[in-house]
Amino acid sequence: MIAPAAFMDNYATGWSLDGLREGTFAWPMPAHRPLTLIPAADIGAFAALVLQRREEFTGRRIDLASDARTPGQLAQILTTALGRPVTHQEVPLASVRTRSADLAAMFEYFTTAGLDVDVTGLRRDYPEVGWHSFTDWAVTQDWPVLLSPARARR
Repeated sequence: MIAPAAFMDNYATGWSLDGLREGTFAWPMPAHRPLTLIPAADIGAFAALVLQRREEFTGRRIDLASDARTPGQLAQILTTALGRPVTHQEVPLASVRTRSADLAAMFEYFTTAGLDVDVTGLRRDYPEVGWHSFTDWAVTQDWPVLLSPARARR
């Protein structure tokens, strides 16, 4: 079983984009609390590895992440990737709860317990995956298109 951490790709959709259009990284976590992250590409690459080496992985659970960053660090990285200032703004869990109790529970878990993934060990043990940091991921996004007013109206 592979168990991926929070998806980097979620930062290029939904309310994340809504906030980024205004220069805000609105996220329901404190600025200093680390979060483990992974892009879909790394999940796919690791899943392919598991299928190629089934005996090695049979009966195991592998927690996956390719980076660990705080929301404050994510805002700094997004500032560079977007080429304009982005500040972190903590969204209250109560606000998230009005949209989704499950989503609020997930962020409460991320904030209190967090995900304990050995990012360094994964990178060391499985370099063939070609792990991406949040910076690697962020600089490859087509931010002008993602943040365009036309896309916001969809």
